[in-house]
Amino acid sequence: MALADKKAPPAMHGLPCSIGELLNTLEGEELAAFKTMLGTPEKRGWPATAIWQACRDEGHDIGLQSVNRHRGGKCRCAKASA
Repeated sequence: MALADKKAPPAMHGLPCSIGELLNTLEGEELAAFKTMLGTPEKRGWPATAIWQACRDEGHDIGLQSVNRHRGGKCRCAKASA
């Protein structure tokens, strides 16, 4: 089977990843700080381990691998919006 014959996987439906959930939950300065931590394609954010630890210290249950998956557009959030 050639790559051209393959079909795109279906979009995932359901809850956002733990990072997306936190983005939907936080407000004001906390949301702005979290977005700064994540960074943008133009401005590098914090290392994933530092984000994970800071969030865990504040009682937010996120996964370390979720940070990189969300940043890379490979989490449920990206698949749900595709």
